[in-house]
Amino acid sequence: PLASIPDMNETVVHQPGEGPSPARRRAGTFLGRLSQALREQSWVAVMIEVGIVVLGVVMGFQVTAWGAERAERAEEQALLQGLRSEFEEVLAGIDAQVAKHRRVESAVQAIVEALAQAERNGERFATIPDDTLVWALVATTTQFSQGILGGILVSGRLGLIRDPALRRALAEWGGVLADVTEDEQASRELVMKDLEPTLRSRMDIRPIRRYAHHLGTLPLSEAGASSQVPVELETTGVFASRLYWLQHVIREFEEPKVEARRMLALIDRSLE
Repeated sequence: PLASIPDMNETVVHQPGEGPSPARRRAGTFLGRLSQALREQSWVAVMIEVGIVVLGVVMGFQVTAWGAERAERAEEQALLQGLRSEFEEVLAGIDAQVAKHRRVESAVQAIVEALAQAERNGERFATIPDDTLVWALVATTTQFSQGILGGILVSGRLGLIRDPALRRALAEWGGVLADVTEDEQASRELVMKDLEPTLRSRMDIRPIRRYAHHLGTLPLSEAGASSQVPVELETTGVFASRLYWLQHVIREFEEPKVEARRMLALIDRSLE
């Protein structure tokens, strides 16, 4: 019986094909695992490996797209904030320009009425305060500084604005202002080419062209000065034309004022 007990020191030699086979090592890289699965024709493993890669690529694209969208939205919000500040300034500027035009209109209206009264009285001259004549010769034009809007339009970043109504309004804003500025320019040319030459040929207008009139710094002795304006058809006609263009320009300002308010409402709606 003792002979049947194997010697613990005996070396057991396995013949080829006998005994357990060594365990296979799993490939560590994707290509290694894929090659091994193909050799073993393990199609499930192949599909799993390919699926993992495809899913990783898709997720990578999604993360990149999400990051790009967030960056675009952040840029849009910054642009909207800048546009809001600009159009608030534009709206205030429109009110200031209309007030100035109305001040000039009041002066010209007073001159037209004074000339008409003098004509009815059979007088050759109408006495007009110099301060009134000064304002009648003011030929103001409108210029708004809108660097952010200009930069958006020039750089092609208008597409960052998601609201189509706001994009369209921003693109058309220049045309809205053009109608007003063109009429202002026509009114200015009337002053430079018709009104001033007409007055200069009939009276000395140097005293009323002094900047002190506009600044309100005239000496007290000159503050109440007046001039004699000839009552003639040409003089009356040029002041009447001046009044017409002023009233026309004031009416034209209504559209950009309404549009600027609408623009602010659209911007507020787009701001998060």
